[in-house]
Amino acid sequence: MIFLFKSSKGMTLIEMAAVVVVTGIIALGMTMGTRGVLMHYQSDHVRQELRQYGSSVMREVVRELGLSQRVEVDGINGFSRLKLYRLYSDLTPSMVISCHQTNGVQFNYNNPVDGTLQLPSFGAYRDSGQRTVWVKDFVVTSEPSSKPGLVVFKQSYLHLELTLAMDQDIFINGQTTTEDHYFHRGVFMSHAYIMKKLTNDQSTIS
Repeated sequence: MIFLFKSSKGMTLIEMAAVVVVTGIIALGMTMGTRGVLMHYQSDHVRQELRQYGSSVMREVVRELGLSQRVEVDGINGFSRLKLYRLYSDLTPSMVISCHQTNGVQFNYNNPVDGTLQLPSFGAYRDSGQRTVWVKDFVVTSEPSSKPGLVVFKQSYLHLELTLAMDQDIFINGQTTTEDHYFHRGVFMSHAYIMKKLTNDQSTIS
């Protein structure tokens, strides 16, 4: 009876090299996938704070407009500025709403809601230039009207447009990516409309 024994000589150099290459490819793929998920989570976190700020600050602007009997619109820092008069006969505005590129929307040159509502320029995932949050545009316009009877009504309806931007350290064609977040509110200022109508009617009677 003849017994045959087959011995294992282990892995050859080529087989070992192949295993190392395949393992490296798998590890690289897992690393890139994990990094992509992490980047998406971080961007979404900042994005949520940006959207919350935009909605909250627009709500506060609308509330202040609703309490005012007279509103003037001009510009500063390249953005629209609102001068709000609580009473129609006031000589100085009770509230000035302005905008700054890095400080956001300001009420009397301070952050709204007793200084607590501020542009989320600082916070998690914004260090070392990872992400930069800033105000791209703030525009206030009134409704145009060619009919004399609707001029006062149209002037009492304002469009508020706020554009917030987020720069990310993700480069496409050698440039940093920027995404815009747009907020729009239409406001009919009933107090201002009534006071303007009363003033115009009294002027006509006089």
